[in-house]
Amino acid sequence: MTKKSVIAIGTFDGMHRGHKFLINKTLYVAKKNNLKSVVITLEKPVKKVKGLLTTCEEKIEEIKFLGVDEVFILGVQSEILSYGPDKFFDEFLVKTLKVSEIVCGCDFAFGRNRKGDVEWLKRKTEDKNIKVNIVRPLRYCSRQISSSYIRTLIEKGDIKNAAKLLGRNYSFSGVPFKDKGIGKKLGFPTVNLCVDNDKLLPRGVYMSFVLQGERQYYSLTNIGMRSTFDLGKKMIPETHILDFKGVWKSLKTKVTLLKKIRNEKKFLSVEELKTQISEDVTVALRFFKSGMRR
Repeated sequence: MTKKSVIAIGTFDGMHRGHKFLINKTLYVAKKNNLKSVVITLEKPVKKVKGLLTTCEEKIEEIKFLGVDEVFILGVQSEILSYGPDKFFDEFLVKTLKVSEIVCGCDFAFGRNRKGDVEWLKRKTEDKNIKVNIVRPLRYCSRQISSSYIRTLIEKGDIKNAAKLLGRNYSFSGVPFKDKGIGKKLGFPTVNLCVDNDKLLPRGVYMSFVLQGERQYYSLTNIGMRSTFDLGKKMIPETHILDFKGVWKSLKTKVTLLKKIRNEKKFLSVEELKTQISEDVTVALRFFKSGMRR
């Protein structure tokens, strides 16, 4: 890399509105000063979380969509993550990336044991002609937007408020796989997806969109253990596509959650389950026909 750069660093799990605000600030500085825009992000959070809001693939897609020139992914086994703050700064940021300006949040920290915090960074750069641009946290309805709070909302099934903080509806992707065909036998065929094990999947029944290529359909998605049939402990998302006839292709499929209908439940009989699914479909159809206003 020969051109000097402005750099944003962070985990960016969820790529929520606060993350986008910070990265857009980076893009603004880069354009204004004819610098290269670079985002350095972690493959996964350093501290273990209950589930990722965005997989690494999803995160890269969101970052690149904003127009960043280059994205560096630091994998969990990356040697760079073991660097102390001085080595991280001198060897990676200065020598490799030719940093001219750093854009970061107030709680920013890097290097082994997160010793390179904002105050350390200010001291380190004061005589190096490298500017540090501190971006204050973005707030919504008097509350700071954070990945942890969004994760809590999604786990509770509060998809609507999570979407307000994310700046988009929560979604997940996977490749369809053939299972036991229980949904089809019940009269409600489903597309079952194999989703990244680290992705946060909130249990329950949701109104949703399902997308494959350019084709998008209204749908009803159940995420759970399929407890009525005691089929194991792995969370499986099953999506019933409303008003769809034919065979769904075994290609990457995206499901976007819109609103939770109810919690997952173990039914005493197959007939009881069929009745409930029929009621869920009716609720979903009414929701979509009303223009999704409720």
